[in-house]
Amino acid sequence: MNKEVRNLLLKKLDLVLLFCGALIFAVSSEVRAHPGHEGDTETAAGSSSGLPAPQVSITEEGGYRVIKANGVPNHEIGQFPGPGCPNAASAQSYSLRMPLHPKTNAIFTQLKQQSIGVAVNGVPFDPGTAEYWRNDHSSIWHIEALGGSKSLGLDQNHAHVQPNGAYHYHGIPTGLVSALGGTGGKSNLLGYAADGFPIYLQTSGNRSSYQLKGGTRPSGTEGPGGKYDGTYTADYEFVQGSGDLDEANGKTGMTSEYPQGTYYYVATAEFPFYPRMLKGTPDASFRRGPPGGGPGGGGKTAGAGGQGGVGKQGGDPIKKFDKDGDGKISMEEAPGPMKTNFAKHDTNGDGFIDADEAKLLPSPRNQGGSGGGVPPPQ
Repeated sequence: MNKEVRNLLLKKLDLVLLFCGALIFAVSSEVRAHPGHEGDTETAAGSSSGLPAPQVSITEEGGYRVIKANGVPNHEIGQFPGPGCPNAASAQSYSLRMPLHPKTNAIFTQLKQQSIGVAVNGVPFDPGTAEYWRNDHSSIWHIEALGGSKSLGLDQNHAHVQPNGAYHYHGIPTGLVSALGGTGGKSNLLGYAADGFPIYLQTSGNRSSYQLKGGTRPSGTEGPGGKYDGTYTADYEFVQGSGDLDEANGKTGMTSEYPQGTYYYVATAEFPFYPRMLKGTPDASFRRGPPGGGPGGGGKTAGAGGQGGVGKQGGDPIKKFDKDGDGKISMEEAPGPMKTNFAKHDTNGDGFIDADEAKLLPSPRNQGGSGGGVPPPQ
């Protein structure tokens, strides 16, 4: 090969490499970084997940921060379905908003089984679970996803999948942290809570003030017994002054994004991991199911049941008894006879009767008599 031919081939190779580099940049730029992180390297979800490319946009509209996303993370995820989590991950359709200038309230807003916020990559923060001791949703013994003896199939990002396919974080999202530059990155901002206040990665000086209780739990009909080890939410108690954060795992201080100071939450490696209550007022878009398209409401089971009461007898039991619109019947929503046999009907043991399980419920029996009432499924 003479020198001229060799030089010509090298020039063509340079052009090919330049084109490939531009193509890779274009693909990686499809996921829009949130303000202040426009230069971050974005990575696609693992090919093993079989998910589409991540999509997220963060805009400011009329005094609100609006996050629209398909809920696909920008990092590798675990294998789902898998041990402890029988659900397959799928793309969602989130449209969430929170105030740009949130205000604190005099008392904390308690949350129950809803996403507390959303990460900058469009994946919800959802630390609660639907599992209870003996499947009794009226008890205080709510099983924790992290820190205890029960395995709920979390992956390397302390995340797993809802029955509707929604991937969500229960603890510090290690894959997202790496995508943002690691613990030494230029910002520790992970996302925003439903009330608009930011959520930051834990650093020194941001210790949780929750501690494990001493002694043992009540046993028999009162509780599961055994040592307080973090298996249940009720294993912990808030101890003022034992850490740096308040009951909502937050504090007031200055950050790089808020140099004048702000109230903010901290994602901690220890309980409660994320806030279980909020200092401000959560936006309605974070409620489960319609309206609002909040986390858990945009997947395969979204809209399966409307909100409201039982309505007339007969028909779809999900539509009758699903009061919060998440497409499932919880222990609290179940009528008396169904509640008595709840564990029998909840065949996958996730604490809910879903649409497939509802199809197997016994047909209502017309009892006759005054009014001709029909009892609910049992």
